[in-house]
Amino acid sequence: MKRDKLINSLATVKQISSHKVESSYAISEEKLLQNSFNTLKNHYFIHDVQNLNHILPSDEDVYILGHAVTEDFPGHNHDYFELTYVAEGNVLNIIDGNELYMNVGDVSLITPQAVHELRCLNPDTALINICIKPSLLKGTFEKFSKSGSPVSKLLTGRTENKFMFFSIGYSKEVPLYISNMIHEYAGADFHQGFSLEAWLLLLLDFLANCGHYSYTGVDEKTLHILQYIQDNCLELSLENMAKHLGYNPNYLAGYLKRRTGINYSEIVRETRLKAALSMLSETTISIYDISEACGYNSPSHFFKIFKEHFHTTPKKYREYHLRSIHYNS
Repeated sequence: MKRDKLINSLATVKQISSHKVESSYAISEEKLLQNSFNTLKNHYFIHDVQNLNHILPSDEDVYILGHAVTEDFPGHNHDYFELTYVAEGNVLNIIDGNELYMNVGDVSLITPQAVHELRCLNPDTALINICIKPSLLKGTFEKFSKSGSPVSKLLTGRTENKFMFFSIGYSKEVPLYISNMIHEYAGADFHQGFSLEAWLLLLLDFLANCGHYSYTGVDEKTLHILQYIQDNCLELSLENMAKHLGYNPNYLAGYLKRRTGINYSEIVRETRLKAALSMLSETTISIYDISEACGYNSPSHFFKIFKEHFHTTPKKYREYHLRSIHYNS
């Protein structure tokens, strides 16, 4: 029954993905991961970290867990690497005393040596944890583990860092990789298989090459700065916002890059796209007015950026959203 629910969900995803114009709709965390998370909740779900190891297969190198963060979770560590993806909500992940405020789409990768705890910020938060035993790196993943990427260095102890933070944003790949991992996991009766390993390797390779990583993450100070920029970047310049915050513009841009792993221009782009999606789905404002309200120089520039990012046009996105509302009503 659990497997059927998951497969039905992913069948819809694959059907949509076969049409290039609308493939981006398959990347919605809600559409891709909600049923996947429920499948994990019915099978492997974190309730008691102390007894967790007793229910997991001792002869397997990868397992996937669901975690609804409805309360604070105490400090602990594992005998495996833990890759955490925020499928819904937001959470404070404290790793060796470092605060990481994580939102939907964010990823953390921590080593077995790192002690971490979770603080509940939103009782609707849903995490997907991919647990990777070090022994996997000596088998299928040996070639990847010997590469010079930051991810492989973390996995093989060739760095002093014990965790990495990835601000993925509107990633088209990560939700798809994770959903397919869970699909293969459920299809193998929740056991490790070659297909699961293949999707995991694609995920790690994507993270290794995306360039959007940090060894510090978003602490409370950075969170406030980000919130101010996201609230004001459609109307104010970097210089004006930096002046208000009491920083030199170049220092502020560099600080954000170190903390989030993404450039200031990318933060602004994500904010503009998020505002555009909201206006397209929640208002009847013309697309030309939306482009202006979101700070684009011209409608043609807006159309170009939107299509590059979502593989569809603003008009088709709005039409698809209206059809979805009609279908679900």
